Amino acid sequence: MKPTRVLIAHNRVADDADLSTLDVLDQVVLVQEGLEELGVPSEVVAVDDHRVWEVVRPRPNTVVFNLVEAPPGSPQLQSAAAAVLELLGVPFTGSRAGTMWLTTDKLATRAVLASSGLPVAPGGRLWSDDTRILDTVPSPWIIKPGWEDASIGLDGSPVCFTREQAVARARDLERRFVGQPLVLEHFLPGREFNVAVLANGADAQVLPVAEMAFIDFPPDVPALISYEGKWLVGSFADEHTQRRFPTDEEDGDLLTLVRALARRAWKVCDLSGYARVDMRLDEQGTPRILEVNANPCLSAEAGYVIAASNAGLTPGMLVDRILQAAMRVESQADEAVAV
Repeated sequence: MKPTRVLIAHNRVADDADLSTLDVLDQVVLVQEGLEELGVPSEVVAVDDHRVWEVVRPRPNTVVFNLVEAPPGSPQLQSAAAAVLELLGVPFTGSRAGTMWLTTDKLATRAVLASSGLPVAPGGRLWSDDTRILDTVPSPWIIKPGWEDASIGLDGSPVCFTREQAVARARDLERRFVGQPLVLEHFLPGREFNVAVLANGADAQVLPVAEMAFIDFPPDVPALISYEGKWLVGSFADEHTQRRFPTDEEDGDLLTLVRALARRAWKVCDLSGYARVDMRLDEQGTPRILEVNANPCLSAEAGYVIAASNAGLTPGMLVDRILQAAMRVESQADEAVAV
């Protein structure tokens, strides 16, 4: 079953916004292309300050494609649009508000994953004036703001090798990201994987696993997806970070484990529609989950869409799977109310 109409809702962005904010407009284009392929009429609406109720009203057989992101500087509001849509009783794509809240909070996500037996990097919360955690987590450490995504806060020198570096980094982040908790983790030295997961009826499909390869990084430059590597086109990190798709022939056992962990994270975090699970290998070559992203970027150049393409999915097929998941969730909610 297809909706008769889709409302593509996104946060309004300023013309001079940075690339990490502007990319939502590229996502709108990809979703529009997918809907055109499906022959489903759509309308695009820009939402100001998460005031979703001003532009969205319940309409028969209409689904909201939720691309509303938190305004810059307020990542804690990432789940707000989903919460409003739930209150309005409007079917919408992606995960529910509770899941969006959970996965926005890196410390909460770590706790939920670890309590369910899923492997995470050693770490926890860090304060610049209370560094006792450094005595229990082996160095080197990576320090990042607890609510940001898109590698925001992973600029400069996010990996610290000494206590002095860690304290200086923490003080800098506390100044720049006021009110956010800081996450400190042991910096895992191994390979890094981005695992796209897509709803498939009542199940979930793990799309081709992408590895982020760091080519010719000098010894004094930690190999990770930094803000520069993600957004500063032409930078060293940008030009020397490449996406590849390892095959079962070369990494069969490892990929089997990575896929299994992604599927378990999908279930544990109660994800819906589409999501991405990021992992790195530790010193023993064991994958550990770094983050869970409940609303990964859907622009044509984004890793999620490229993974979908490698799985043989056109934009229309991808969008259709996400819409079907939204309608399935809405149907289940209606049945629960009826009972």
